[in-house]
Amino acid sequence: MEYKLLGISGLILIILLLTWLKDGENMNPPLKRRAVIDITTICIFWAVYEFYNFSKDKAFVEEVTMIINLALLFFLARMVQLIAQLNPMIQEFVHFLKKKGIKIDELDEK
Repeated sequence: MEYKLLGISGLILIILLLTWLKDGENMNPPLKRRAVIDITTICIFWAVYEFYNFSKDKAFVEEVTMIINLALLFFLARMVQLIAQLNPMIQEFVHFLKKKGIKIDELDEK
């Protein structure tokens, strides 16, 4: 489970970097504030894990595992989304689909 938390921590930092590359100085919230938010999020994940790890009561094994797995999936999806927004090849593919008459906005709503 520690490796998954390391993965979550790495993904959060990669997302911060990708957001900075995408938006630059126009980030909302600004970079310094966003860095504090992200580091706080990482610390909260590790604090919850360490609290669970050192407690003797292991009644919530499935719940903690599920939360960590869902967080890993969420941050991975967010990273893929940011890469798709930054990648010109994917942007050209979306433009091609719109040119062919496929409405991307309707696909997002579904």
